Amino acid sequence: MVNDVFQVIRKSRTPINVPLTNISTAYFQRKSDGALNFFPRVPVSLSSSFYYKFDKASLLRDDVLPKPILGKVAPTVVAADTDNYKCSPDQIILGFDEINQSDILRTGAPGIMDLRKNKAKIIAEKIYIHQNRLFARNYFNESVWNNTLKGGSTVGSGVDFVQFDNDTSDPVGVIRKAITDMKRSTGRTPNKLGMGQRVFDVLCENTAIKERVIYGGSTINPALVNENVLAQVFGVEKLVVFDSIWNSSDLGETENMEFICDENSMLLVYATDAPAIDEPSAGYTFTWDMGIGSELPIVEWEGEDFTYSRYIGGMMSYDMRIVCNDLGVFFKDAVSAV
Repeated sequence: MVNDVFQVIRKSRTPINVPLTNISTAYFQRKSDGALNFFPRVPVSLSSSFYYKFDKASLLRDDVLPKPILGKVAPTVVAADTDNYKCSPDQIILGFDEINQSDILRTGAPGIMDLRKNKAKIIAEKIYIHQNRLFARNYFNESVWNNTLKGGSTVGSGVDFVQFDNDTSDPVGVIRKAITDMKRSTGRTPNKLGMGQRVFDVLCENTAIKERVIYGGSTINPALVNENVLAQVFGVEKLVVFDSIWNSSDLGETENMEFICDENSMLLVYATDAPAIDEPSAGYTFTWDMGIGSELPIVEWEGEDFTYSRYIGGMMSYDMRIVCNDLGVFFKDAVSAV
């Protein structure tokens, strides 16, 4: 290996600033299902169309009547409405100059990256960030839900519950009450709870919660508070921590790293794992394949003649919509900001 490098140097074929290392640093995020599978995905063949919405009031009314002798009761009418979705394509393109990269490729130095694979990974990362930002904008904020509860240091004007990092808080009581309220008004028991990173951190250290699980451990296997444990304590099927991050600063500005979803808030919903007819869900994510048969295509093509450039691009076309607003409760400022 040393002799090979020496011979290349001796023959004056070593480009300047060649990365002679097999180490590369790239801050790719761990791709959890997190926000992207919190609501069921609905693959659609048309970019824009409509879907049916059934009326809760008429569906849950008791319309069974005594049958008259030699007669029949009047037919029951279950009201229905429609709403529209619209999937608009979003795109990202990265390019690289083949001449500029030729020196690096010819050296055969260890650790030379597969440029196409690297560009595709970068595109996938940026699409992942974009998907999470769409989720935060369309689902994870107080302005989009009719049912919003706000936390504070004490219950009072404009404050519905004591924040969970307060010693007097009762997170289990707050969430269980919200579950019962939704069950009473909709006939559906909330089954998913999504929260920001700080809410999760605080709940893991909450004294009332730790007391509920502490006796389930042993010296060898101590009791730990994690997503599954919290889901059982609160009585939901699935608990998700929205922990994806992004740099919110523009190109050339000082980086500003932060969580995409509000780290101090929380969302309780009823949502099916898969779309179904006549089955309500707080939200649906409509996904369009853009007529090319792929939900997230990543393709490569050559640039203009004599530019010796190549491009790799990715696309997605989603519409994240709240379908049943009364099947969601947003908890604003579940913990105090830092």
